[in-house]
Amino acid sequence: MNLTQTIWRVMTLLTFGLVGLTACVTVEDSQALRTTVVTSGDLSQLPPSAMTYTWHPTLQKIFVDRRLDKQQVLQHMQDTLKKVLLTKGFRWVEDPQLADFQVGFGVAMGTQMSDDQILAAAGLVPGLSNQGVDLKKYDKGSVLISFFKPTGIAGQPYEIIWRVLGQGFANIKDMDELKARFDSSIEEMLLSLPATHAVQ
Repeated sequence: MNLTQTIWRVMTLLTFGLVGLTACVTVEDSQALRTTVVTSGDLSQLPPSAMTYTWHPTLQKIFVDRRLDKQQVLQHMQDTLKKVLLTKGFRWVEDPQLADFQVGFGVAMGTQMSDDQILAAAGLVPGLSNQGVDLKKYDKGSVLISFFKPTGIAGQPYEIIWRVLGQGFANIKDMDELKARFDSSIEEMLLSLPATHAVQ
């Protein structure tokens, strides 16, 4: 972990230590393939009987440049989350009244969104360095996934349980590579999510 990542990790720990557990994991295969993941919150707050989820009503944010279709990225994010969560035993439902928890997400890819802006918007930032990366070929991407517990009261905000923010690099010009990197990143980000009793 380089100095920048270390500084960001310390800042995240100091800022969000009261919210819950915070961890930083870096996997370095090569400069362009490394990823950084930061988590905050406590997955044990997810009800043990939780089996169903729905999308958070407002946290479905996609920030991409003109090389990517915003609606396609949104749909792919939903499809990938459904697939990965299903392997853990969680099933998506459309009706919020039937859901045990809500899942919100945000994606920033191929934009000039800075780590400071991501920190302000998401409350977390991995601070992945682009040192040694060919930025003409690779774009830095950020993905946020958040779990919320409903209050049960109409119009009241949802209580955040846990969130994870991952950053990595991908070649937007190669859609097959981009989707593969994206899907593997989502799987990595949700590794710590325990499976339901149905698949244990």
